[in-house]
Amino acid sequence: MKKHSLLKTMGIVLLLVLVLTYFIPARAGAVSYLPFGDIITNYIQSYYYFFDTVVFMIIIGAFYGVLNKTGAYKKLLDSIVKKAKPASKKFIFTTIIVFAVVASLTGLTLPLLVFVPFVISIILLLGYDKLVAISSTVVAILVGFVGGLFVTFRDPNAYSYTLTTFERFVGIDDFTNLLPQLLILLLGIGLLIMFVKKHIDNVEAKKVKYELNDNSGDILITEVKGNYKDIKTWPLVTILSVLFVLLVLGLVPWNSLFKIEVFTKFHESVTGLNIKDFTIFTNVISSIFPAFGSWGELGSYMMIMVIMLVALLIIKFVYKVKFDDMLDGMVEGAKKMLPTAMLLMLSFTVLVCTYNNGFIETLITNASKNGDINFAVATLINMFGSLLHVDLYYTVAGVFTPVLKAVSDDAMLAPLALSFQSIYGLINIIGPTSLMLIFALSYLDVPYTTWLKYIWRFILTLFILIIAVLLIIALI
Repeated sequence: MKKHSLLKTMGIVLLLVLVLTYFIPARAGAVSYLPFGDIITNYIQSYYYFFDTVVFMIIIGAFYGVLNKTGAYKKLLDSIVKKAKPASKKFIFTTIIVFAVVASLTGLTLPLLVFVPFVISIILLLGYDKLVAISSTVVAILVGFVGGLFVTFRDPNAYSYTLTTFERFVGIDDFTNLLPQLLILLLGIGLLIMFVKKHIDNVEAKKVKYELNDNSGDILITEVKGNYKDIKTWPLVTILSVLFVLLVLGLVPWNSLFKIEVFTKFHESVTGLNIKDFTIFTNVISSIFPAFGSWGELGSYMMIMVIMLVALLIIKFVYKVKFDDMLDGMVEGAKKMLPTAMLLMLSFTVLVCTYNNGFIETLITNASKNGDINFAVATLINMFGSLLHVDLYYTVAGVFTPVLKAVSDDAMLAPLALSFQSIYGLINIIGPTSLMLIFALSYLDVPYTTWLKYIWRFILTLFILIIAVLLIIALI
């Protein structure tokens, strides 16, 4: 296997950005060269702008490092594997459906990575290779985003961390694209299940040259010391379940998206409690524990990290993990995530270099004829822009917003919103700058070239399905 292929590919992308700045005028209208020294500066600045993402990834590693010290984690995995073994393929397909549906209904992508190492460990222990593990988790999540029914993001036109949907952003009803999104979701899930099944069959028939089933060192799991039967797993199951529920309740914008105000009103009633005009909980609860549905409006992963750290402390006391062992586990897990963090920052460097220069906006302006832009050209620019901007907020701000300014036909708004969402998710499945993909490939030490050989047929087929759905919308 080729080592560091993902790093090399990202280096090529960064070099491409540098070269393009010498030929395409910047946002200001004049050619603004990107000096090599600025790349280094932007890499360092990326740690400032996107430091929360790095810390989030490291805490995920630390979380599983501590789980590994409990013994209950290994026992829980073995128990699930034992029950799933007789129908392991059904387990894989069910996993795909669950991740995709949850991502589609909640709009969550990166936060779901909290549970990905857990599920990946089960899949690997079932005897499947790393490609199946990534497809059943990370790719399934991104397929859910491609056909996302309730995807929200920060509005770049708002001064606060206001959340919006693609439909609301272009000025149409939230549910205008609901049916085509559902169609893309169902087709995407079905296609992914067929694709994974075919790969599993090919592996079993020894028709695959790039099988990856060497699991040594890929997952932080050690043998349980002491009496295996004395370890109880139900507290761990409870903690993981509560963690999942809290993430969904906290990150889904119930009020702004579904007009469900119960969580906001409950939070206001609690923080409004007072004794003789002295508010008791306002400062404490409002700052430490915001209302459910508002966590995404904070603009960072802060609440997720806080909840995970609290869960770590509970796990430590429930399973009587020594303080030194807990620290050792956190360090071991965090160290495993350091290469991922460094690659993430390189991806963000591509974003910073591209967004600050603004040559994508020049491409959009040049592609516009008489103040209008062709839908096919807009789609191609969205693909290229999604590759270079990686973060959804900046992709909307640096690509989608200028594309919308070049659109004069209101009939294009609905298909354009659907196209942008789908294409962004599609690029994140295959693009070397994708945060989700970097996490998966780096965590499991899968070469990017191997991933390309494996996934390109799925990407091509899914792209054709998306275009077909868009054509149907255009004809209706």
